[in-house]
Amino acid sequence: MFNSDILIRGKYSTYLKYLSKKTEKNDRKEKVAGVFERHIDVYMTAAVVGLTYGLRREDEIGEGSETVKIFADAVSREQLNLLTIFRSVMLVDNSSGLNADEKIDRAFKNPDTPENMKLFNSYVRGGLEWLYENFTEGATTQDEYLAKIYEIVGNFAIENQ
Repeated sequence: MFNSDILIRGKYSTYLKYLSKKTEKNDRKEKVAGVFERHIDVYMTAAVVGLTYGLRREDEIGEGSETVKIFADAVSREQLNLLTIFRSVMLVDNSSGLNADEKIDRAFKNPDTPENMKLFNSYVRGGLEWLYENFTEGATTQDEYLAKIYEIVGNFAIENQ
């Protein structure tokens, strides 16, 4: 689990690139906020945001849709963090109507199923959308992005006390 490439498709790939400094380093013509250092950082944060706010979005699979690949080496370096976030999602999610024991089984005994990864990535996409919307609203310069980070983190802390 979390030992291969991760693919982000469609508008969610645009959101991920916009939020990552890695994009700016690779393509200076691309407009980015660059509030996260790496794509994997955006991915992990988006999962937490999606879970926290109960945001889930379906995958955009289609011809011609843009794809961003988070390479396996970056994924494997963050495998422990990803697994911790994944287990949190599996334990907190109530969309499947599972009882507590079934959630524990899903998180720890049989985590690596296509259904579980689909659920996890739906929260990632929901978080990506939330992050993108919050960072594109009223910010265009690095100073404005820093102020936006401060605002978002402050609001998050207040909401989750």
